[in-house]
Amino acid sequence: MPENKVKKYFSLVEVWAWCDICQDMVALSVDKDEIHNGLEMGIYTKEFKHKNPHPELEDPDDLSGDEHTIYVYINDNYDVTGVKSFFGDSPTIESLEEAAAASGATEVRIPIIIKDVPATSVHLGMITPDEYKVLKICDGMNTLEQVAEIAGQNLEDVEKMMEKLHKKGLVDVIKRV
Repeated sequence: MPENKVKKYFSLVEVWAWCDICQDMVALSVDKDEIHNGLEMGIYTKEFKHKNPHPELEDPDDLSGDEHTIYVYINDNYDVTGVKSFFGDSPTIESLEEAAAASGATEVRIPIIIKDVPATSVHLGMITPDEYKVLKICDGMNTLEQVAEIAGQNLEDVEKMMEKLHKKGLVDVIKRV
C-alpha cells in the first residue's frame, strides 16, 4: 500500500489518500480553516464519497465503480494519520474483525463514546488533551488498535486510557471474540 501524501499550502491542504477499494490514491483538497474548526485539540476526520472513475469492467468482483467512502484522519500538523475505506455509512463488523486479526488481536475491541465531552473539559482539567484526541476517534468505526494507530500512540497506553475514560463514564469498549 502506497504512503499517503500531503502538500501544505497557506490556506489549504492537498491530500492523496490510499483507497483500499479503488486500489488507488484519491486526491482531496481541504481548507485549513475546515480542519482547524474540526480539530478542537483532536483529530479532524474528512469524509469523502467517491467512485473509481476507471473500474476493471471485465472483473465482476471489482465494485470500486460503486459509490464508497473514505475517512481521512488529519492531525493538528495537517498530516494524515489514518485512512479507512468502506461501502455504506460505516465499516462492517466483518471489516473491523479483519483489521483486528491483521493486527494480531484475538478479539475485536471497538471503543464508543457514551457521553459527549466538550473541548472545555480539557481546559477545566477534567481530561487531558491526549484523552480528548483519542475520544474523537472512538466513533464506533475503529478497533482499539486502529484508534492507537490514528492517534499516534502506543496500544498499551490507549488501553490504559480507555480504562480510565470508562471509569469516568465517557467511553465503553464493545468486545467481540
